[in-house]
Amino acid sequence: MKKFVYMLVFIMILIVTGCSNSDEETSENVNTENNEEKTDVAANNNQEDLSTEQESQGNGDTLEVEDASQDAFEVPDLQLQVSKLDEESGVTIESSEVYSYLEEVIMADPKGGIPNDFSIYPDELVLNDDGTTSLLFIVINRLHAPIRNISFELTLGNQDGDSIFEGLEVSLEEESFGIIETDSAVPFLIDISPEDEEIYMEITEENIDLRMENYDVDLIE
Repeated sequence: MKKFVYMLVFIMILIVTGCSNSDEETSENVNTENNEEKTDVAANNNQEDLSTEQESQGNGDTLEVEDASQDAFEVPDLQLQVSKLDEESGVTIESSEVYSYLEEVIMADPKGGIPNDFSIYPDELVLNDDGTTSLLFIVINRLHAPIRNISFELTLGNQDGDSIFEGLEVSLEEESFGIIETDSAVPFLIDISPEDEEIYMEITEENIDLRMENYDVDLIE
């Protein structure tokens, strides 16, 4: 699994209930370690996806795991989109090592995501300049219209019962995240503890438990 050390500007656009809710800009620089095992759910064709299919019963909506390869060739190639705050700070795909890396991930799997749906993928561990660690996620919009103001409860762990997040409330507001165009992908970060980092390093495509529940998203028709 690859690990990043950030020294360039990258926006932590995630507001997580129970954590510090700040849209601060973080200095970051990417330093990849080639000898570490890479678990890249976003870049593999066999990755686990989260579907926005509604459950017929229950108090909220639930995203269920589906096969991203279904109808893969019927969708346009993905486009990487810079977050609103990053763009306002002058960050571009070409000027940021992080975005350049994500561009390579998307180019390796340009048909990623679920047709007529939106999904998220955990990607890489990030070492922040203050010594803390974050987990890099990618949001993919394959809906028929742009989306904004996304909120959901996130569960991530393995099928043996070890959890990194369990029902974590996540909010990606338009003022920080911007509007995600159709057939586009945008990154975001969530802080994790050293113990959670160890759990993530052991997660594979076969044992991952990834769920997005009670979601809400604004469609821009």
